[in-house]
Amino acid sequence: MMIKQRRATGLAAAVLKVAASAGLSLMALYAPHATAQAPIRIGVMFPITGPIAAQGAPERDAIKMAFEEINYTVAGRKIELVYEDSAGKPDTGLTKIKALVERDKVNLLLSELVSSVGAAVAPYVAEQKVPWVSTVALASLTRTQKSPYIFRFVPSSYQYATAAAMAAKRRGWKKVYFIGWNAPPGRESLEAVKKVFGADNVLEPMFPNVGTPDYAPYLTKMEAGKADGVMVALWGADSPRLTRQFAEYGLAGKLPFFGIASFTSEELLGDMPAEAAGVLSSYVYCGTMDTPENHQFVDAFRNRYKAIPGSYSYMGYMAARMVIQALKDINGKAEDREAFVAALHKVQTKGPMGMVSFDEHQGMVSDFYDLTVRKGKDGKLENACGEHIAQVRDPYEAFP
Repeated sequence: MMIKQRRATGLAAAVLKVAASAGLSLMALYAPHATAQAPIRIGVMFPITGPIAAQGAPERDAIKMAFEEINYTVAGRKIELVYEDSAGKPDTGLTKIKALVERDKVNLLLSELVSSVGAAVAPYVAEQKVPWVSTVALASLTRTQKSPYIFRFVPSSYQYATAAAMAAKRRGWKKVYFIGWNAPPGRESLEAVKKVFGADNVLEPMFPNVGTPDYAPYLTKMEAGKADGVMVALWGADSPRLTRQFAEYGLAGKLPFFGIASFTSEELLGDMPAEAAGVLSSYVYCGTMDTPENHQFVDAFRNRYKAIPGSYSYMGYMAARMVIQALKDINGKAEDREAFVAALHKVQTKGPMGMVSFDEHQGMVSDFYDLTVRKGKDGKLENACGEHIAQVRDPYEAFP
């Protein structure tokens, strides 16, 4: 009996000795498993300061809410959101994106809404082959700056301006004034409006700079009898400012006002003057939509942030939902960038406004809704939901 015990003890010692000598090999063997279980890191950059902060902060908050709903976990892996502030500036945004990729080692990017920042970031993202789901409306992201790694979860400027112009045309408009930012979204919007109405029927295209304090030089050029309405392509703090001055110059009620895309987004209505009632627009989100999915979204956002969500919040939330679904579909293996990109191509998700997906060029496909600003039961301005246009795609054939 003693002999057997000694032999067993000697065998155990030998096994331990072999294991010790092979320790580095065993660690190397299990290292990939350890890496695979590390948190998935997602870079989240939006303008939290600067002139577009009123849109950037709610969009970031909505992304956070989407991940809170799944307890920051996908396929058993924890998710870490790493935040940065672009301030709406291209040089700042590019510096911050480089930090997220090179310093913070994020697996993917869920970031940004400012077109000039998007244009600056796109070449770097493509070169680094980092998957990027953006809410930058810049049309070039799915055209001249197209990359297998860049997805645009927001209608392009051609897409939303075409939808707005067609909605105005359905109302019988034939001639229009146009005023838009002296920036790519404004100029691309004009091209879409001209395509729908004809260049000769777009009067006095005007391009004030972002943050223009006084619109008098532009408003004094508009005469109610010469056009059916005004197509407007500017956003952020400029939306309520222009609307207020439009009323001050006696044009409200005389010359219909059609805001392109998020001009009347719920994030901005709180700063709009009472004269904004009646302003038209057409876009992907309507806050008063009476569906269970939208009630749940609005209630959840209000409970967390004591604010009403709008189109920016909606797109941030749904972009995060698209990312979450793609990660689920690849069992959380975020290190496999090719698999993640392939999964994003296939994702179709139903949200507060219906089904959303990506087209063959990796741009957003979504339902649109005609909107009219009205005074709600609580006396505050809100969007009333009008005609529903299903599954609007980017018009690549008209704007290649």
